[in-house]
Amino acid sequence: MPEGPTIKFLAQKLQKFVGEKVTEASGYGEMDKSKIDNIKLENIETFGKNLIFLFKDFFVTAHFGLFGSMKINERKKVNASFALHFTNDEINFYVTRTKLYEGKPQDYFNFKTDILKPEFDQKLILETLQNKFSKKMIGDVLMDQSIFTGVGNIIRVEVLYRSKIHPESIVEKIPVKKLKELIKITAYYAEEFLILMTNDCVKKDAIVYAKKVCPIHKTDLEIEKMGKVKRTTYWCKKCQKLYN
Repeated sequence: MPEGPTIKFLAQKLQKFVGEKVTEASGYGEMDKSKIDNIKLENIETFGKNLIFLFKDFFVTAHFGLFGSMKINERKKVNASFALHFTNDEINFYVTRTKLYEGKPQDYFNFKTDILKPEFDQKLILETLQNKFSKKMIGDVLMDQSIFTGVGNIIRVEVLYRSKIHPESIVEKIPVKKLKELIKITAYYAEEFLILMTNDCVKKDAIVYAKKVCPIHKTDLEIEKMGKVKRTTYWCKKCQKLYN
């Protein structure tokens, strides 16, 4: 599944279409596309794992889920679930969920939770962790898009390792100083992830994700599906402390 930085990277690739007129929107998806006809594409933004196409009075989100993909001026053998056509170009989406909203993204989304937004509010995230997620495992909470918008499994694994926190640690048992560190590292690594996307070396340069050995102790990493999210987790018994 794409993560926030992956979607941000795609948005950057699509900036050349901003200001262009969409001649037609197509695709087998159920969303009503009648409004997207001979209208200028005002901007392309992101919110977490959502790619956002902004028009004058409305916007459309595209969410890739587990199997979605995008092609620019290329088509797969299967039909696109959503496509934007321009005079000489087209953007095709496959197995992608789309939704049309009236108004602006800020009317619906809290940018203060988005790990890649300038508005990302680390103080708010800390307070939310303490007030609403205190009894939950931090490995699960990191994947909750209502508080860590844009975090996927790679970011989750890397952030927990870099923070030296065991994924099954209970939020209320983790020292406040460590929680602050984790939130800060999450935002920092999201930016690093985005830079690494340029050379397609996110997994290659990851410290522990998809690796077998702890780079510090040279011991085997633990690899298992953990928590309610049941996502493959790479962690070190020696480096990461369990708070419970």
